[in-house]
Amino acid sequence: MKHLVSLILLAMLVLAGACSDSSCYDNGNSLPLVRFYVSGQGAATVSGLTLRGIGAPGDSVFVDGEALSETYLPLRATTSNTQWIIAVASPLGTTYTDTLSVDYKSVPYFAGAECGAMYSFELTNVDCTHNAIDSVVVMQNKVTNVSTETMRIYFKP
Repeated sequence: MKHLVSLILLAMLVLAGACSDSSCYDNGNSLPLVRFYVSGQGAATVSGLTLRGIGAPGDSVFVDGEALSETYLPLRATTSNTQWIIAVASPLGTTYTDTLSVDYKSVPYFAGAECGAMYSFELTNVDCTHNAIDSVVVMQNKVTNVSTETMRIYFKP
């Protein structure tokens, strides 16, 4: 009986040690990191920024009137296109609104025993309107759970 209890305790310790690696929890989702720039001026913090997902439950508001220099924009693994409304409120009270549209392929992969299955995304096309946005540059077309700059959004000066 003592031998059985010792064996069970040893098995529990081994299993607990196998689950203790939290590396996959650092960034468990594949999200494109978007940084903001002003054309001809460089990196920028955009004030009065609102981001809303089109077609997300309740057209989810991700950012509401904040000042940001970067953000993550979630992609849906069940579709091949995700769109966002990007609105920028000027200090004079005018709001400029653009639509950002990203086409992609969802690629499932097995990340490991601790993380299980995940999705990565391969960006195939990015398009936007040009009210406040000057251009969008894809820096890396593969989106994984590694936090690297995926896109740059350049706003008009």
